[in-house]
Order: sequence, then structure tokens, then C-alpha cells
Amino acid sequence: MNILLSFTGFHDPFVPTAVEGEMGTGPVLTVVAERQFDHVYLFSTPRLAEKSEETRKAIVERKSKTKVTVLDVPLKDPTNYLGILRQLRGHYKKIRAAHPDANYSISVSSGTPHMHASWILLSASGEIPATILQSTPPEFVLEGKPRVKEIDLTQPEFPQITRPIREAKSEDDETEVIAQACRELGIVGQDPAFIKALREAHVYSQYDDVHVLLLGETGSGKEYFARFIHNLSSRGTRPLITINCSSIPENLVESQLFGHKRGAFTGASSDQQGKFKAADGGIIFLDELGELPLSAQAKLLRVLEEGEIEPVGTNRPVKIDVKVIAATNRDLKAMVCDGSFREDLYQRFGTSVNIPALRQRRIDIPQLALHILDSWNARHQKQRRLTTDALARLSQYSWPGNVRELRKVITQSAMLCAGKVVGADDLRFDEYLVGSQALNLPEPEEGFSLTSFLDDAKNRLIERALEKSDHVQARAARLLGLTPQAVNQHLKAREGKQK
Repeated sequence: MNILLSFTGFHDPFVPTAVEGEMGTGPVLTVVAERQFDHVYLFSTPRLAEKSEETRKAIVERKSKTKVTVLDVPLKDPTNYLGILRQLRGHYKKIRAAHPDANYSISVSSGTPHMHASWILLSASGEIPATILQSTPPEFVLEGKPRVKEIDLTQPEFPQITRPIREAKSEDDETEVIAQACRELGIVGQDPAFIKALREAHVYSQYDDVHVLLLGETGSGKEYFARFIHNLSSRGTRPLITINCSSIPENLVESQLFGHKRGAFTGASSDQQGKFKAADGGIIFLDELGELPLSAQAKLLRVLEEGEIEPVGTNRPVKIDVKVIAATNRDLKAMVCDGSFREDLYQRFGTSVNIPALRQRRIDIPQLALHILDSWNARHQKQRRLTTDALARLSQYSWPGNVRELRKVITQSAMLCAGKVVGADDLRFDEYLVGSQALNLPEPEEGFSLTSFLDDAKNRLIERALEKSDHVQARAARLLGLTPQAVNQHLKAREGKQK
């Protein structure tokens, strides 16, 4: 999802042109016309409320599929930096909670210069990771050039805004630093093993030259940990480049990672800098590290040891300054033994973080489920809520797909639920995964209830028997080794709970 954030200004939605009687598009409409956005948030001061509504209508008329939301910014003084920053931070926090995975752009051509500067400060500092867009009045646009251009705040002409490393002076300070970073990223968890992983990640974030290996099952949150380390490091204002090693064709891995020169291979019609060069000065996140072919592993080792890359098609090394975070769900030790992963590369990642699977931190499941549902409600303007029975069933499930699967179950259940309340019977688990768990008993962890687990297992088996027997109670009872009266009592008890 692509989202645009912008103040509304006096030149929105339309502005007079050099031709008498003609009106041209103002800054916001110009940006919307040249870029594709799914949602536009207009920040409006009381004085410009009418213009904001006019701008909203103008966008909808031109882009019917684009959603537009006007946000009230109750500023008495539009030149008050502190007031502007407080308002932008507050609104962005809510927007981010509703759209955690969106791509954000900011238009800095509407509003006061103080508003423009505030946007740039928040973006350059890393608080609001976004692309900065500037629209140019038509009279200043050179022939053949676009009216909207990106402002690259990483260019050397811009002074670098260095966010101080959030170094903890005591255990309480460290806890607050971690908690703040988790709030910003939507990371939820209080389980001791999970907190231990966060503390380790926080420590490793403080060392610029330490590369980190994240270990955990699919869906356990490795990318969130990479963002966590990035945000807490001194490189937090520089790029975080993410690449999934398993998604690149093997014959293009080295070109994608390290770049290539024109003519290096068939189809190489121009030079390409590669992902490592794009991350220069920042952090690169290599997901699915275990999928890298051996030839690329050798070049990655050179990056870690010497800080050099060698683009395909040249023998000339290029110096880069990159912190590497890698992640895998594979057993790298076993891969070293069978020769599919280099031992020296494995050893070079001297620091690792083990992220626990969701079933290993069951005490976090209710809080996580409620957090996911709250974000979904905010995003879709709904008021769904989970019953205690639903939370109990979620806590008992073994979650082979971890947090990613939990998110899928919550969102799908919320969408398909007939009312506002999502009960245990409304939860939409993947049937093939539920069926495969017949002998996959949960671990007895803190927060686990044997009584609730057995009750839930009994209810689900009776439901499956009824489905197999076309809801003929006598046939279902025979399948279960129960009396028809026992099945009937179950159905009556379920109906009583639903009333």
C-alpha cells in the first residue's frame, strides 16, 4: 500500500495560472496526479478546513479508487515547531498502527516552511521513514522534466542528522529503550525468552561493525527484529535494504547483491549498483541466508571481512560500509556439515539471536491477538472484539506458522465474523494445519490450561464427527464412542453459550 502524507496549503486544490481565468492544479493534486497512492492523509489546520475539504473532493473526482482522509491539526500558530512536531508524531503513530507495512511518501510543497522543515526533520531522523516529494510550479519546470521530484536526504549536500544511540545507563533505562522501540514497530511480547532475544538484539545494535544472524522459524518475526536493530543503531537514519535470498534466480544472485557492469552477461544493458551498494552507510537485511549459493557466500564473506564488493564483470573491488543482518530458518550447522554452507561464513557471524517460536511463548498470544485485532479495527473502522473463549483457543493452538499465521487467522476471522464479537467457533484456522496437529500436543508452558485444552479438543472432535455424519447425532455418537445423549448435551451447551 502506498500512502501520501501532506498538509493542505493556500495553493490547494487549485492555483491561478499565467493565463487569465485559467486554474492549474495545486501542490497536492500535482503529486497525486503524477504518483499512485492508495490512501492520502491531508493534515488540516482550522483555518484551512474548507480548502482541505475542497482538496479531498478534487482528489476523489480524479482518483476514484484513492481513499482520502482529512486529519484535524489544531494549531493556533502554524510556525510553532514544537506544536507541529507533536501533532505530526501523534497522527503518524495512529496511521502507522493502521498500516504497519505501507510505503509512505510526504509532500513538502503545501503548508508553512515550518511544516516543511518538520516533515524533513522527522524523515531524516528516521522517525518517519518516507520518500520526500516536492512539486514545482509549472513556470519553473524545465522542458522534459517532471513537476514532482524526490528529495534524497542521503545526498552529501544535506547535513546528516545523527540520532544519538539510545544507550542504556541502567537496566531500567535499557527496558525503556527496548519498550519504546517495540512500541514504534508494533512488537508485542513479555515472555522471558522473547525479552532475552530483544535485549541481545539491543546490545548488538550498539556496535557498528558487528554483523548479526537472526535464527527462528518461518513467521516468527525475524524481519521485525532486523528493523528493531536498525532503528536502535547509529545507522538508523540511513537505509535499511531488505532482500529475500530465496526469491532471486540463482544465476542473478551475485548481480542483484553486488551489482554488475554493462555487458557482463546477456541482458546487462547498463551498469547496476546492486543491493549492497544501495545500502552503503546503512544496514542490509539478508532474509533466507541459507538459500545463498556457495559462489555468493564467498563474496559475502569478503564483504564481512574486508568491506569490499566486486561487481560482476569487473575485477576492481569497491569499498562499502555496511552492517549486515542475516536471517534463516535453516539449520546452518547441519548445512556446514553437508557442505552446502561455508563454515568460515558461519563463523564470521559471531553474534546470533534466537527468536522463540510462538508456541514457546504462549503467554504472549492473547496480547498479540488483541494487538493485531486493534490494528485491523483501526485500519477498517470496525469494532470487532475477541471473547475469552476465543483467546483461550488461540493460546492452545500450536501455531506452526507462528506470528504470521496468527495474523492471518485473526484478520480472516474478523472479516468473516457475522457480528462484532469473534468467538471461539468463529476462528478460521487452516484446516490442513489443524488436521495435521492431531498428535502435535502443546508444550506445558506458563499460561497453559489442561482443562481448557481438553474441553476444546472434545468440542472440536464432536464437531468433526457431526460434519462427517451429516449432523445425524446418533451416527456422530457411534463415531466417537459416546451416547447420543452426550452429543445432544454438547449441542445444547453450545447453543446456551451463543445466546
